Amino acid sequence: MTAPRHPAAPPSPAPNEARPRLEGVDLARWAAIAGMLIVHFSVPFVPDDTVTAWLTHQAAWGRSTILFTFLAGVSLALISGTREPHRGSQGHVTAGRVAVRGVVLMLIGWTLTSIVAPTEAALTVIITYYGLYFLLAVPFLRLNAKWSAAAAVTAVIVGPQLLYALRRSNDVGGRFFEITQAWNQSSPGHIFLEQGLLDLAVYGLYPALSYVAVVLAGLAVGRLDLRSHTVRLGIAALGLLLNSVAYRASWHAWESYRLVEELGPREEYQGPLPTEDARWLLSSVSHTATTPEIVGGTGLAMAVLVACLYLADHLPRLLRPFIATGTLALTVYVAHGLAMVWQANLDHTAGGLSRWLNESMPEVFVVGSIVFGLAWHKIVGRGPLEALVSTVSRAVVPGTRPSRGTGADT
Repeated sequence: MTAPRHPAAPPSPAPNEARPRLEGVDLARWAAIAGMLIVHFSVPFVPDDTVTAWLTHQAAWGRSTILFTFLAGVSLALISGTREPHRGSQGHVTAGRVAVRGVVLMLIGWTLTSIVAPTEAALTVIITYYGLYFLLAVPFLRLNAKWSAAAAVTAVIVGPQLLYALRRSNDVGGRFFEITQAWNQSSPGHIFLEQGLLDLAVYGLYPALSYVAVVLAGLAVGRLDLRSHTVRLGIAALGLLLNSVAYRASWHAWESYRLVEELGPREEYQGPLPTEDARWLLSSVSHTATTPEIVGGTGLAMAVLVACLYLADHLPRLLRPFIATGTLALTVYVAHGLAMVWQANLDHTAGGLSRWLNESMPEVFVVGSIVFGLAWHKIVGRGPLEALVSTVSRAVVPGTRPSRGTGADT
C-alpha cells in the first residue's frame, strides 16, 4: 500500500534571498502619521465639539508618537538582517548606513524646525529626535531578539529615572546645570533653534534618554518572525498586558494612594514634569517620558503593529491606499509641518479658497496625502525624502546591498 502523500512545505528562502515586503509595517506607519495629523489638525469629518472627536484626539495624543518611534526600531531590525543580525563586514556597512541615515534625518529635522520656529505653528519636529534615536541604536544592531529586549527593559527602567535626575540637577543649579550652560553656549543647534543635542537627549518633548527604550523594543520585535501567527499573538498579548499594567499602576498610585490630593491631577502636566517631587515619575500621561508612559505606549504600539499585520494580510486591496501612504511617512510628516507653517502665516481675515482650505485642512490633508501617496507609490515607488535618506546612506557607505526583507526603508 502506498503511503499517503502530503503537500511539500514551501522551501525556506535563502539567507540573501529577498522576501515579500511586510506591508503591515507600512500600514502601521500610516496609523502613526494619521495620529499625528489628528493631533495637529483635528479629527477629519468629525465636528470638533463632539465626544467622538475628543476621544479620538486623546487616543492619538502621545501614543502616535510612541508608535512612530517603535516602528523606527522595527525598521532598524528589518534593514539589519531581521532574525539574523548582520555581522562582519556586512554588519559594519549596515551600522554605517544607519548612522548616516540618522545624521540625514537630523539635518532634515533641523531644516524643518528652522522653518517652523519663526511662526506660531504648534509643532515640535520629531524628525530631529528620530535621527538621534538612530544614532543611539547603532551599537545595538548586532543584538538578537533576546538581547535587544534585555536592552529595552534596562533602558526603560534606567532612562526615565536618569532623565529626571539630570533635569532636577539642572533645575536646582547642580553640576548638570553647569554642564548644560557650557554646552548650550557652543551648540549651534541650541543657539539657533533651541534644539541642540542636550535638548534632544534631555530637555525636549521627546527626550532620547526615555524614548530610546521604545526604539530598542521595536528592534527586539523586528528580530522576531513577524509572519508567524504564534509570534504575532504573543506580541499582541504581551503588548496589551504591558499597556494595562502600566496605565493601571499609574492610575492606582494617583487614586488609591491619594497622590491627586498631594500633587494634583496627573493631566496637569502633559510634557516635561516638575522635578521637586519624584512621585511624578509614576504618571502615565502623554509626553511625560516616564516609565509608565513609555511602557504603556510601547505595549499599545505592539498590539497596533500586530493588528496592522493581519489587516494588511487579509485586506491588501482595500487598504492599498493607506499602505502606500505609509511608505511615504517621512515625506507626509514634513509636508504636514509645512502645511502648519502656511496656516500659522495665513491672514485669517482673508476669504475664498485660502479660508476654505484652512478650515478644511484636516479633511483636505488626510485625503490629499492618501491620494498623493497612492499615486506616487504606483508611479515612482519610494517617497522623495525616503529615497534621499536611502540614497545618501548608500553613497556615503558603499557596500554589498543586503537582502531587502520586509519594508524597512525610512
